[in-house]
Amino acid sequence: MIGTGSNISAYSYAAMGRETTFGTGVTCSASFNFLSFSLKTTKEGKILEEVSRHRTHSQRISLGKKIEGEVEMYIKPAETACSFFLQNAFGGSVTSSEISATAAYSHEFKIGAMNLTHTAISINARKGDATNGQVFEYKGVRVNELGIMAELDEAAKMTLGLICKDSTATTNDIESALTVTASEPFTFVGGRFSVETTFASLTSSSYWNVQSVEFKLSNSLKADNDSRRIGSDVLSILPPGIASFELSASIRFDTTTAYDAMMAGTKLSAEFEFVGSTLTGSSTTSSLTLAFPEVYVNEAGDPEIGGPDEILKSDVTFHVMRDTSSATGYACTATLVNGTATI
Repeated sequence: MIGTGSNISAYSYAAMGRETTFGTGVTCSASFNFLSFSLKTTKEGKILEEVSRHRTHSQRISLGKKIEGEVEMYIKPAETACSFFLQNAFGGSVTSSEISATAAYSHEFKIGAMNLTHTAISINARKGDATNGQVFEYKGVRVNELGIMAELDEAAKMTLGLICKDSTATTNDIESALTVTASEPFTFVGGRFSVETTFASLTSSSYWNVQSVEFKLSNSLKADNDSRRIGSDVLSILPPGIASFELSASIRFDTTTAYDAMMAGTKLSAEFEFVGSTLTGSSTTSSLTLAFPEVYVNEAGDPEIGGPDEILKSDVTFHVMRDTSSATGYACTATLVNGTATI
């Protein structure tokens, strides 16, 4: 009978691979641990409200499949899946280079239209244990929203809002083929948030003393009826719209620097960085750097006083704009340094 057993989430797994043709599933070999995995399929129905000489309805039809959800995970620079998710979220080219022949490699992710070699992702996930769990395969997966955050006493987290073309419940359990890469996550201790009047002035020794930082990239994926067709219950295309950004920080209120920049509409530049451990065989440390050549303080109002015994704080939000000072200007790039030669 249904509901008489139990399934423990701890035995679940998830793995991914990169598609070269949108919606054509591939082998998923890049496994990743996660904090939560809410990707799911729904297929609602529509009751046909017709006059049928009764007070109750008797017919319905099934509507289109909707496959979406979130994945939350720690950011581990050596984990292949972390790089693949970043590449898909930014949607553009990845420029990789060796750092002075030191067994360390830099990978720069740029904003693009998700139309290059690796256009989407496939995910194979088992929800539950090997005996009673159910395996689901998702294909045509794209990152609609990417969030990266730093908080005190926490490891760096990445949240991924995903939308998929299609999914299948399957018996293709691939746990025995998966391997786990030993990798430490970035932590708050290695975090830095810098804001200066020019991009060239940004350095690791100059930073704001913030208590939290949050960044979000939204790809505005078009998953409504305009992306479907008659004759199918799944998406035909899943194109990105305008990329938008959110950048915010919580900081103690001991100066009016942010407030003054808001009032004056001052053009600023910013960097949000995590630095990890030294890479094996190298003197270089792993790192993830988000660069913003043109930002403006959108909100940094004077702090509210909620009582007599508190430290005054200000929540500062920024508008992230594309730098138009050159033809190659950009709004945001991410640079990952790890021990992997190519992504």
